[in-house]
Amino acid sequence: MKGIYLKIICLALALLCFLPVIGCGKKNVDPVKLSFKSASTYDYLKTIDGQAVTINGYMATSSPVDGSFMFLMNMPYQSCPFCLPNTSQLSNTLEVYPEKGKSFEYTTQAIKVTGTLMVAPSEDQFFTDEFGYEFNFKIVDASYSILSADEISSDLALWQQIAESGIVSDLYNMYDYVNFLCAWNTYTVNTYTDSNGNLVKGYYLYPTDALNYITKKGAQFNYGYEDGYFDSLVSKIESIDKEKLSSLVKNVKDAETLAKKALYELESGNYTRSEQPEYLEKFDNYDFVYTINKGEELKDEMNSLYKDFTAWISSWEM
Repeated sequence: MKGIYLKIICLALALLCFLPVIGCGKKNVDPVKLSFKSASTYDYLKTIDGQAVTINGYMATSSPVDGSFMFLMNMPYQSCPFCLPNTSQLSNTLEVYPEKGKSFEYTTQAIKVTGTLMVAPSEDQFFTDEFGYEFNFKIVDASYSILSADEISSDLALWQQIAESGIVSDLYNMYDYVNFLCAWNTYTVNTYTDSNGNLVKGYYLYPTDALNYITKKGAQFNYGYEDGYFDSLVSKIESIDKEKLSSLVKNVKDAETLAKKALYELESGNYTRSEQPEYLEKFDNYDFVYTINKGEELKDEMNSLYKDFTAWISSWEM
């Protein structure tokens, strides 16, 4: 009998030891702490798809007024989401959606967002919002709370100074200019009606168009062509903090070098035209298409520099 009692006692003790393990499994798991830097890596995001996440940021002022969703950025005072040049792909901007039947109330204060991460099936597939912006992931069923002072990093004062200066928007404009020089042949003029009422089919830019976009006073990208453009950006950055922002200054100077290289290719005629007009499905017409001889090289350099720039922005966390 003693053997039987001993076995019963041992079994009971084993169950008692096992119960806490079961209990732990039922407890809520803390949300994964996201940063803007980690959120820029699709492979990492895919590993936590469907999990609860939390991230700190600011609500962009261009977030829909009805609060149906928000653009979340890691810098204050920004009015609009930023995109990769000449695309509708969001960069350094997250889209956050509230729980069903709820909406977000706008705030200028730093916030902590908590919700569920939803990631696109592949890196080449995108979610699309009502404005046409494309993005690989979003946070859904979300809510937010105002961050307290002790939850905000000590670098916030410098980051707010950067945001207030407007230099981040200036740098996105700079990359719009540099990207145009590196890939002007991929830009288009949409179908339009001329002053005589004739329908002009859309087309990919010709070299003469590209030069006009750059050199003509008041043209779309003339601001980047003007003397002292890059020097003025460097001066603006260094006036904030020359030492702490030295890596950003280097990025601007490297962008200037690339811009000069790409402009030389355009002005020197280093491009080729298709021998026979190509059918442009986008515009339903036949037209000539130009290829930049060093187009792939220029594009790779542009993407590398832009990646460094967005990594710098994403490194600022509250």
